[in-house]
Amino acid sequence: MTFSAVLGGIDLAGASGPDANGVQWTVDTFTGWGGVAPTIQVVQKPRSNGGWAGTSFGGSRHISIGGLIIAPSQDILTAAVDSLISAASLSTTPLTVTEQSRTRIMNVRLSDEVIVTYVTNVIATWSIQFVAVDPRKFATALSGFTMLPVSSGGITVPFTLPTPITSTVISGSVALSNPGNATGPVVIRIDGPCTGPQITHVGVTGSSLTFSSSLALGTGEWLTINMDTRQALGNDQANRASYITSRGWSGFDPGANTWAFTAAVFNAASKMTVTATPAWN
Repeated sequence: MTFSAVLGGIDLAGASGPDANGVQWTVDTFTGWGGVAPTIQVVQKPRSNGGWAGTSFGGSRHISIGGLIIAPSQDILTAAVDSLISAASLSTTPLTVTEQSRTRIMNVRLSDEVIVTYVTNVIATWSIQFVAVDPRKFATALSGFTMLPVSSGGITVPFTLPTPITSTVISGSVALSNPGNATGPVVIRIDGPCTGPQITHVGVTGSSLTFSSSLALGTGEWLTINMDTRQALGNDQANRASYITSRGWSGFDPGANTWAFTAAVFNAASKMTVTATPAWN
């Protein structure tokens, strides 16, 4: 089975063979990539069988990965170790894992020292401990856009046959499907001109994120809405949360999802773009 684990541009598993410097990387141990550990805590019922438990959520994920570095020379081995230490960042870094044709991405941070042991002057073992505070695995984001809903054209009565029928219909909605088993992040951009936009996640709850009609985007202005972090920024800078009148935040739920776009004032140039990322536990 094809397996690769890419961190900071380094394929730690060396799936395609030696890198440009002739270094062969291998992964011998890899734990923590399975299902996420729950936060459930159970308290024994007093004088009774069973226990009490509150709502359980997915906890942070701890990943351990280790292997070998085989280099053509001591200097190249030293440089490879330096690049590994640089890739294992203290900041959030994507770890991209490909298993056969399936690729998943997890955002990780170094949680312990990078352990390197020199076996010979050209061979070293390595081990890294990571923590993913967001335990979800992600795939490539999906995207779609729409203008405000409109229907125009058609025919009027009376008419004479044969009569050509010309019409324009814009649904005002974006439909995307999440193939994963976890709710993924959603980012929505509203491009002006647009006054008082409203985004409805069509489904069981029909939750709506509504902005006051006092929020008016001009031509060339935009509003970026991060449903995951619950932020709304004008031109990616100014906080526009105070304009929200209905806080119906939504995520990219497993299966089919539809977001409907309306506004307090119709303008044919108003545009909504939805970017949603599939996620797995």
